[in-house]
Amino acid sequence: MNPGHSPSGDGARASDLEEPATILLVEDEDTVRKVIQRLLHKLGYRVLAARDAEEAIEIFRTRDHELDLVLTDVVMPGLTGVEMAEVLKEQRPDMKFLFTSGYTSKELGSSPEAPPEPFLPKPFSMDELSRSVRSALEA
Repeated sequence: MNPGHSPSGDGARASDLEEPATILLVEDEDTVRKVIQRLLHKLGYRVLAARDAEEAIEIFRTRDHELDLVLTDVVMPGLTGVEMAEVLKEQRPDMKFLFTSGYTSKELGSSPEAPPEPFLPKPFSMDELSRSVRSALEA
């Protein structure tokens, strides 16, 4: 960010960063994945998208050096987002994650898919997405 510039309450855009971040988006619902991908592009981020944890792991194995954040659904067929994150952390322990789900934190709290923080509940607005991504990147 520019010195002396304070972010407004409406969420920061990737253009506020020196170089736009690259996000690996992992979402099993095609329509939801496409909407989130479009929103992230509008915010100025570079996005690589995966349909499930297995595809995300393959992308990560060859392109982890390009990635700044993994934005993943928690509940997916096969590996959950949390299980996938553990696999990815073995390759790159400093990787940052943002977990999302249509289930509430309370509903996930008693299941094995309970997400660690940060967590962004679905549905979310573009501003909520912007703030959550920015916060996860700065963590």
